Amino acid sequence: MNYGKQRENYYYSSFARLGKFALDCADRLLEHLRVFDHEALESTKDEIHKIEHAGDQEKHAVMERLVKEFMTPIDREDILELLRRIDDVTDAIEEVPMRMYMYDYKELPADTIPFLEATRECIAKMVLCLEHFPEFKKPEKLKPYIDEVIRLEEATDEIYERDMHDMYVSTTDGFARHRGEAMYSMLEETADRCREVCKHIETIMYKNV
Repeated sequence: MNYGKQRENYYYSSFARLGKFALDCADRLLEHLRVFDHEALESTKDEIHKIEHAGDQEKHAVMERLVKEFMTPIDREDILELLRRIDDVTDAIEEVPMRMYMYDYKELPADTIPFLEATRECIAKMVLCLEHFPEFKKPEKLKPYIDEVIRLEEATDEIYERDMHDMYVSTTDGFARHRGEAMYSMLEETADRCREVCKHIETIMYKNV
């Protein structure tokens, strides 16, 4: 009986641990971009890639254990899918400094920091939702955390629409538009992936009520 409880705790706690890699990436990116330095783009990219790589290693360790388990606390496919979706968030935020380096950003698009702060908040609330995953058999407790992530994701959609509109109204330089569109799209996509994590948690929740 104790082993079963440890097994449950291992998988459930692994979801939150993996989510924190995405949050760590967002925190480090925000720290660097608040004092943006074009010359530091490569080192910023490399630093955040190391965090993403550590998350990948953690995910693979969970998957290796999953392969060896005869019984799992929830459906094996749901564990795998949730691991994949959490990893998608980390990959999405890691893509920001990678693209910035590739496209050689010499300055930040106008609303980058507020948009990144909103995206970072969405990731943080996703992690909170993952921390409360063990309550998935109690929808009244878990659902408010899911709803908060969805609300924040919808807020980033509004930011995206506003920023894209403002940029196309005020910016005539084609390269600046390209970089702005890429930045806003990447941040919006990251928030979308947070929503997908929580929608899958919701699916698991209703499957197991």
